[in-house]
Amino acid sequence: MNKVCVLLLLGISINVFSQNPLDIQRGPANILSDGVLDGVVVKDEVPVRSRVEYEYVRYADYVWSKRLFSRIDAREKVNQPLFYPYDKFTKDFTQQAPKDASEMMAHRGWIRNQERLSLWSIILQHLMNGDLSMFYCSDSSDFNFTKEDGYMLKYRLMRYNNNSDKNSFYGQNNYYKQRVVERAGGFFQGEMIDGMFQGQTKIYQTDYQSFKTFKDWVDNIVNTDYDAANIGPQWQPDVKYKIADPAFEKSWNIAMAKAIKLGADQPLLSEDLTFYLTSDLVTAYNIKEDWFFDKERSMLDKRIIAIAPVAKFTTDKTKGSGRGSLLMWDPFAQTPTMVASVGGAKTTISGNIETGEYELFWLYFPELRNVMVNYYVYNTQSDAQWMSFDDYFWKRMFSATIYRASDQFDRDVEDYRYGVDALYEAEKIKENMRTWETDLWNY
Repeated sequence: MNKVCVLLLLGISINVFSQNPLDIQRGPANILSDGVLDGVVVKDEVPVRSRVEYEYVRYADYVWSKRLFSRIDAREKVNQPLFYPYDKFTKDFTQQAPKDASEMMAHRGWIRNQERLSLWSIILQHLMNGDLSMFYCSDSSDFNFTKEDGYMLKYRLMRYNNNSDKNSFYGQNNYYKQRVVERAGGFFQGEMIDGMFQGQTKIYQTDYQSFKTFKDWVDNIVNTDYDAANIGPQWQPDVKYKIADPAFEKSWNIAMAKAIKLGADQPLLSEDLTFYLTSDLVTAYNIKEDWFFDKERSMLDKRIIAIAPVAKFTTDKTKGSGRGSLLMWDPFAQTPTMVASVGGAKTTISGNIETGEYELFWLYFPELRNVMVNYYVYNTQSDAQWMSFDDYFWKRMFSATIYRASDQFDRDVEDYRYGVDALYEAEKIKENMRTWETDLWNY
């Protein structure tokens, strides 16, 4: 019997270690292709781990609790392991989108650190893979509401990790992808396709309505384009360039089909652009947690229930929340340019546009723990002693400021305290709980 168990364990270990690091859901590994080891040892000898479950608490022993909402700010130095290193998206990620999870993790259009990832990069990656469930900030898709109560985890976008086109981020009929991008990035109307012969500046529907494909249209240009100087057909250099660009041909065919369907004589627009929020624009994480007293263990404990990334939005005073459009970097710009969707169009953000910080969505924290337990936070003391993101939260190595506590008025601290007084009020709430714990054991 013992020999059978040993052989079984050996078979499992061989199967685990033979996996390609890109095929498993974990953080960056220092095992490269062709047996190359970037370092002295393999950083993690167990490829995939699961979270350590919390201590079970009976309802009868749950004798006191207080719900708190806190903000983990990126500007505080102690919190920087959550926000670094930064990532970047290029136009390749939009024009040649990944077709599956393994391709996404190694995609050249998503430039990430090869040793570790920021918490935002982990969240976005596993939202794409369908490993996490997103909870909207409100039941309104356009944020036209009076109160954001998504922290109650009521408005859930079901996670999908099957091969159905409708339910997959990587499918053709990708409803799930659209919902994720709406909350973690944005869609922009395609740009105008410039004319490519005889001095045209625009291409209209009437220019191509008789052609079925991009190649048919280009062949027509080659055969009919007129060169006034030499009195004869002339194949323009810009046409030569465009016909060699597969991404442009794909965009042209999509735009052609769209314009013909509308049946209007309008300029031809490229396909809609998809932008994603980068980690440098995540300014904070809001956490919802319960502090409680467990009578069986005779201790004051705390559990994080939900977490929400926070980013900058334009403000819209006509809406109840003031939330407008998400600010993102334009990967198609020659120089770094921050843009937002204002009035349905891509608008460059200038100094006269007011902005504010809002939650993108909420995540159920115990579900996130299953993902981030396999990703590692940088240790400033030693490269040999890394801890997982789950350890980082479990040991509460972050600094957080309370911005809300459960009360009869259902309000934030800033609703009744302002500026420095709001910080004092947050510390007062924390001190009251510490006092409650010490008074409990004061005889």
